[in-house]
Amino acid sequence: MTGMSFSADRQNHWSQVWKDLVSGEASGHRSQVPPLVVSARLESLLDSSVKRFLNSRPGTLHADLQASLRLIATRLQAVQIALFLCPQGIHTQPVCILTGQDETRSEALHALAEQQQKWCELVNGQQPRLLSSALEQGAAEHLVLQAMACEQVLLLPVAGRETASGCMLLGFHAAAPTPDEHERSLLSTFAQLCFLVADRLTVMAYLDQRERSLLQTERLARIGSWHDDVLHNRITFTPQAGEIFELSPEVTQVSLEDYIAYLHPEDKERVIRTLQHSLHTLQPSDMTYRICTPSGQIKMIHGIGEILLNDNGIAVARVGTVQDITEAHAREQRLQQASRVFESTMEGVVITDPDGLIEAVNPAFSTITGYSEDEVRGRSVQMLNPERRQRNVLQDIRHDVQQKGFWRDEVWNRRKNGEVFPQFLTVTSVRDERRAISHYVAVFADISRQKESEQQLDYLAHYDSLTGLPNRSSLLLKLQAAIDLATQKQRKIAVITIDLDHFKHINDSLGHPAGDRLLQECARRLRERLRDSDTVVRQGGDEFVVVLENIVSDDQVKRVADIIQQLFGSAFDVGIGRELFIGASLGITLFPDHGCDVTQLLSNADVAMYQAKRKGRNHYQFYTNDLTQAATDRLELGNELRHALQRDDELQLHYQPQVCIHTGRVTGVEALIRWQHEQEGMIQPGRFLPVAEDNGLMPELDSWVLNKACRQLSLWQQQGIAPLILAVNITQPTFVAGGLVERLKALLDRYQLDPSWLELEITEGALLEPTAQVLSTIAGLKALGVMLAVDDFGTGYSSLAYLHRYRVDKLKIDRSFINSVEREEEGRVITSTIINMAHGLGLQILAEGVETALQLEFLRTNGCETYQGFYFSKPLPLAELTALLGPVDTK
Repeated sequence: MTGMSFSADRQNHWSQVWKDLVSGEASGHRSQVPPLVVSARLESLLDSSVKRFLNSRPGTLHADLQASLRLIATRLQAVQIALFLCPQGIHTQPVCILTGQDETRSEALHALAEQQQKWCELVNGQQPRLLSSALEQGAAEHLVLQAMACEQVLLLPVAGRETASGCMLLGFHAAAPTPDEHERSLLSTFAQLCFLVADRLTVMAYLDQRERSLLQTERLARIGSWHDDVLHNRITFTPQAGEIFELSPEVTQVSLEDYIAYLHPEDKERVIRTLQHSLHTLQPSDMTYRICTPSGQIKMIHGIGEILLNDNGIAVARVGTVQDITEAHAREQRLQQASRVFESTMEGVVITDPDGLIEAVNPAFSTITGYSEDEVRGRSVQMLNPERRQRNVLQDIRHDVQQKGFWRDEVWNRRKNGEVFPQFLTVTSVRDERRAISHYVAVFADISRQKESEQQLDYLAHYDSLTGLPNRSSLLLKLQAAIDLATQKQRKIAVITIDLDHFKHINDSLGHPAGDRLLQECARRLRERLRDSDTVVRQGGDEFVVVLENIVSDDQVKRVADIIQQLFGSAFDVGIGRELFIGASLGITLFPDHGCDVTQLLSNADVAMYQAKRKGRNHYQFYTNDLTQAATDRLELGNELRHALQRDDELQLHYQPQVCIHTGRVTGVEALIRWQHEQEGMIQPGRFLPVAEDNGLMPELDSWVLNKACRQLSLWQQQGIAPLILAVNITQPTFVAGGLVERLKALLDRYQLDPSWLELEITEGALLEPTAQVLSTIAGLKALGVMLAVDDFGTGYSSLAYLHRYRVDKLKIDRSFINSVEREEEGRVITSTIINMAHGLGLQILAEGVETALQLEFLRTNGCETYQGFYFSKPLPLAELTALLGPVDTK
């Protein structure tokens, strides 16, 4: 087991953590010594214990714990102290640490430690409590008092990963003072620290055992590990890796030049080129090569390596494994030779005389046909011909072989069990010294599976494998045929596009198997309910298409649309143990009213379907020319937005103040983009931001806002206004695209900004996947000194893990929760929980969308620090904001 050691910085860090834990707690009251003096002494004593624990090892843990308990007993005038810890779970034998004046109680306390079930009843879900013989006690309390032999026992529970994992017992005489509330809190924290130390050493022992097992596994598998410090040209080998290269046991490191010297001359250039390519592209390497060992052996090596990067994305090391595969490679070579022989006999071979009588067959023939050689020898090959359907085949074969020397084609033959199967047959002749045909050699392959595969491929080309419905390829053919017929007969066609509403949520929450079953059930309902003459197609994803021919009127189409919605209106059983309801949005086009070709009809049906979704989903929409115009308007708005970004005279920043709840002072502002259009006037973000997303303009908008905000922040800092926070939203496309850190650093340098004034607000979705790009961006932003806030917290995939991993500074409670605190208990619980959680994690908290005094009072009561919203101020142009930068009274 490895010991637990820390650097000086680490020790200072944990010492500060201890001080933070014990600072600010309410002090109790003691009769003998002033509480602040006792608490200060106890804090000092426990702080020294913390420093001792930082260097504890398995062999010293018991003594370190006992020494600290002895000092606590002296400081608090405790008669007995017992510490029970179960780092591996409450059902394991606990670590028992005792100290006190009465050494005879050791046996009784050890016996108590082994009765976990009884004392666990006292600590599970309990706060620190004082047990007294003067009060009526239960069986468990009586057992503890009897074992401690004290009139008063202070019980401090210790929490583990999931439940109670021990406790600390302090025994006092009846007249002795007991720790007050603040001291109990200090002692509880100390007991918890004891558990963490014991638990850490247990984990380290497990990891040490894992390391030994890994080395043993390497020896058994003849696999060695290595670490290449590319900056210092040091390659470190594990013992097994050194053994593969026949290094002396005392040699654990070599240089890259030493390693290259081992390479076989014919493989050296390839290996060097592969290593250089891996370092250049930062991609893993996987290669097989030969080495020449000092003993003269040539070994075949399989090597795998990966690149390690520092925080700046620079390769600093390579790690990987080497495996001696010499024997395996030799076996593989022999297997490949055997495989080639085996492949040559996979086809059936028949040798006949000139009259077609079988003289010999190979084993593959028997495997394919089911006939043994004895059963067919001397018989005509026509025995394999099913029902004499190919009487002329032999004549054709003889003719072509005599003329061309061979015959090759597909034929049908019969197996012994009567099954008829396809085969690809090649017949050649063997001639004697007189050039007369002495034998025929027929080589054939069973192509049953090939035929099945061809049929399957043909099916997959035209049908959906999940639902069995025709696919898009079939739709194009069937719809074109329907258009041709309708044109000839002067009839109408209806095309109905069906898209399931919120289908992605089902896949995300219930899993893809449930989503697949839902699609299958939708296909079944459509196929069973509609006419045989109606075409039902799964176009892809969650989208279906129905083609109705011989349409008489629009009402007929409406009735079919109503039927489809009724089909989707009833509950679905997708194997999740409960009924599932889902709506569908339908778009309808008519031929020839809305288009005269396949592409136009399908495109217009999609436009109508998306319009149905925009109108609230779960209904149908007939196509109109206005819908195309609306799509065109969105396209034009996107083009105008591009021009606005280039002109830089239409886009503006408005600022919404962020106010301290307790002082009423404006502590920050959030920069929000607005568009003052030349013709239309002010265009709200709700209209142009979706257009920006559709056109991929969000990174450009974010860059524009960030540049304008930094320039304004620079002006404020030059004007000497009181420090405040300027918050800027960074959307997910910008965050994951890369280059944000470099762009922001350039702006900070350009405007000479104090980065602590700048805060970037990032949505939860951008932090969901901890990719290398995300981690690098977060690290770069923190290094610049800017603050990071999580916007709309609680509305997405909230996770405590990313709050810890990404070291964010602030949480912004989404306005939907704030709006619900006046009318919903659930909203109040969620909001107060987020506030408490943020405080517990040391994060700042800001509520957005505050609109009423009751909302503000709720936030103030629950400890929220800052807020923004219309109750104080709407987003303001720069000129109107200036007047609000002084203190404001919100009482």
